[in-house]
Amino acid sequence: MIVYDTKNWATTLQKIYLSFNRAFTTRVLFKYIFNVIIYTTIVVIIDQVFTKNFFQINPLFFSLLGVILSLMLVFRLNSSYDKWWEGRKAWGSLINVSRMIAAQLNSLLPKDDYTTRQYFAVQIANYAMSLQGHLRDNVNFDELEPLDNQYFADLKSFKHIPNKIVSMLLQAVEQKVQNGDFSEYDKLYLKPQIAGLLDILGICERIKNTPIPFSHNSYIKTFILTYVFALPFGIVNTLGYYTIPTVALVAYALIGVEVISEEVEDPFGREANDLPMIHMSNVIKDSVFEILGVSPQKVVNSVEVESRFIQIIY
Repeated sequence: MIVYDTKNWATTLQKIYLSFNRAFTTRVLFKYIFNVIIYTTIVVIIDQVFTKNFFQINPLFFSLLGVILSLMLVFRLNSSYDKWWEGRKAWGSLINVSRMIAAQLNSLLPKDDYTTRQYFAVQIANYAMSLQGHLRDNVNFDELEPLDNQYFADLKSFKHIPNKIVSMLLQAVEQKVQNGDFSEYDKLYLKPQIAGLLDILGICERIKNTPIPFSHNSYIKTFILTYVFALPFGIVNTLGYYTIPTVALVAYALIGVEVISEEVEDPFGREANDLPMIHMSNVIKDSVFEILGVSPQKVVNSVEVESRFIQIIY
């Protein structure tokens, strides 16, 4: 995720310049713009050299279509951003729920029971880290905290790692109740908190697995392409060769909104504008281990980990 000062125009422009050739949206967008420029150049040359102002479409036609298209693009961008923001709220809730579970366990567990505290801290931290891997279709066990030699083997036997970790947490709480370490009241309080982890998982999976409806998505793309490819015929008689940069700029604005919408509607990827889930996972890890008073075996620099996949600019 690109980090920047929203109130500083100078640094914001600097970030735009530095990230211009690194962002996925920029690379995809310029492929489309390049094709539009070639197409527009062909139309302009045919009109100016061979047909001598043969192409004539009333510009009012494009003004009317432009108003309709702009409203559609506003709706498209808002729909995509809603998914991005809902994903961010889900991960904010995950941070809060993880801290609450750790705080409750800290009040129940004896200060000298380091083994049990370590177990719960590892499981809660690994849940967040495995969730980000699950949403990115690749759980990296090197990023998880170890417990014992059998721990990773048990996790790898399951396709859905976050579900397995929640199941192990619930089993550990139930075992504590049976041993008399926790009361039934403690279980009644802890289990809904742990179940909240699954609620957040369900929200994230719904966001990831529910794209914008195909008919809606394809209709907007068709409308954009029709408008962009027809535009040269409406302004070539007026602008001549200046039609080429004009159409390129209009295409950059219209297609750019659609490309950005495609990126942000899946907030769990590894692109520059996606959520920094590894960083947030490590925030959870640091908080949980601190609350429970134990130390992790692995110290991960989340910025370095994220930068293996995307460029983070400070």
